[in-house]
Amino acid sequence: MKNVRLNPIKELAFIRWGKEHIAWAGDKVSGAISVWPSQFRLMFLSIVVGIIAGLGAIFFDWLLAAVLDVLIRPHTGYGEPGRGAAAAVVAAMASIHSYWFLLIPALGGLVSGLIVYSIAPEAEGHGTDAMIESFHLRGGQIRKRVPLIKILASALTIGSGGSAGKEGPIAQIGSGFGSIFASALKLKPRERRILVLAGAAGGIGAIFQAPLGAALFAPEVLYRETEFEYEAILPCVISSIMAYAVYTQFYKGGALFFPGPVEFSLPTELLPYAIFGVVCALVGFVYVRFFYGARDRFFKPLGIHKMFKPALGGLMLGAIAFLSPQITDGGYGWIQMALEGKIFWGTMLLLVFLKIAATSCTISSGGSGGVFGPSVFIGAMLGGAFGFLGHKIAPGWVIHPNSFVLVGMGGFFAGVAKVPIASIIMACEMSASYTLLVPLMVVSSISYLLLRNTSLYEKQQISRFASPAHLTEFARGMLERIRVQEAVRPQPITLIQETLPFGELVRTVSRSGESHFPVVDAAGRMTGIVSINDIRSVLFETDVDHVIIARDVATLSVVSVLRDDTLQQALDKMAAIGVDELPVVDREKPDTIVAMISKRDIVNYYYAKSGG
Repeated sequence: MKNVRLNPIKELAFIRWGKEHIAWAGDKVSGAISVWPSQFRLMFLSIVVGIIAGLGAIFFDWLLAAVLDVLIRPHTGYGEPGRGAAAAVVAAMASIHSYWFLLIPALGGLVSGLIVYSIAPEAEGHGTDAMIESFHLRGGQIRKRVPLIKILASALTIGSGGSAGKEGPIAQIGSGFGSIFASALKLKPRERRILVLAGAAGGIGAIFQAPLGAALFAPEVLYRETEFEYEAILPCVISSIMAYAVYTQFYKGGALFFPGPVEFSLPTELLPYAIFGVVCALVGFVYVRFFYGARDRFFKPLGIHKMFKPALGGLMLGAIAFLSPQITDGGYGWIQMALEGKIFWGTMLLLVFLKIAATSCTISSGGSGGVFGPSVFIGAMLGGAFGFLGHKIAPGWVIHPNSFVLVGMGGFFAGVAKVPIASIIMACEMSASYTLLVPLMVVSSISYLLLRNTSLYEKQQISRFASPAHLTEFARGMLERIRVQEAVRPQPITLIQETLPFGELVRTVSRSGESHFPVVDAAGRMTGIVSINDIRSVLFETDVDHVIIARDVATLSVVSVLRDDTLQQALDKMAAIGVDELPVVDREKPDTIVAMISKRDIVNYYYAKSGG
């Protein structure tokens, strides 16, 4: 049977018909949802976003595993050791030196770079920063193509051996779904921003098996100060729960790491943990500086196209992986080995700095991946080196060395990412143990405080007040609390008699530095207002000096503001009639002008009041 094909005109008409009906359906759904109470609407939409984010996490995890099975494992023979692996297996995996490591990461970086820079350049690097930027600067807008491109590019980068984590990709994937969903329903920017965070929280909570930590991570990572986007916490919790529930239907839920019996001796080990917090801050400072230094001082100045730089980064990473394959991928198997005490402390210390270099090669070059996984690896290895060396030197102080591995995971990331609360919870959830909550709090707090102005996420804002996303609402909130009488400047007012001839009016206005002039009658009551623009409209008319008087060119329907009105009310009145200045009157004498207030007066007073 032959295929039946419509002619091109009918095909175009059919496509247009389909688009119109899809748009019509979207409008109907949007209209129906818009009448719901805001909080209930966000809760419902967060459920949907969480389900989508969970499905996205499943697909990303499956695709990443498939790429690893195709590229790395069959060619190099390398694989991360699993829980309870024998010492011989651990040693065998660590000693693999395959020449394929010199080629595969470079090819993965090349293909990833070609895809990203030719289709969606915003999918480069660690995606959490892109999500943060979208929230603060773009009203939560993320292009529809970004989630798919991020999935492909990150799976290629990490699956070919790149030193990157899943947090960045899944954050951008989940937030992208949230943005697309919000845009399809024509939600307001505020609601779209919240759904962007909910999508990120859902994806991260699912893929890291840490629903509560992820629900706190997304609202906390936006700011360097200890602030949360508190309006988004509950939607993030709902989304994270749903994504985790969906994800665990496909992948078995449970802890990522199994620390075994870990203990904390209070107060004996408080001092070693405090010292370790300082060490985390020092290494974290080196990590961030090296990470961005590699990007700004090495990769950016290179005279090659951006799309080829990830290939160069992959080649450099491959050279490190040839010597030490433990730094490839996420390295979670090696974290488990550190928890089990199967890695020498000197090797763990070396892996800290090799991982910093490898991550910088992978992501600073433009490769697609996250920084959470590498940070967890660095913190775990740093904790292992500190704990097992400390136990050897001072066993009475460092009693449980493997505990420092787990504490290092959360404490190190708390400092470099400015997320102390989320890091503590995520470390506990990923290990299914809250036994080390107190030392996690100690190390995270010290690391965070010492790394006050240093962060892996350069798009973070200092606080909610500094965020462009909240600038308007903060300004409006302040202006609604300030009265006009507080902002008006004492200044002489040039009053114009309504019978003043036009020629004399022009001379009076030209001698004044003002732009608006109240027009009054013989009793001094305001009957109108004249502006320079009003005069300019008849300025070049002939024989008008004694024919036209001030009242003829004035605006008679005067809009004024009361002394006890708020500055926001004054601005709203200016905007409504399209002027920059208004007369100020008393409520008891609405026809008697007492001052003039302009937009400049309001802006100057606002910045003086806010300390800007």
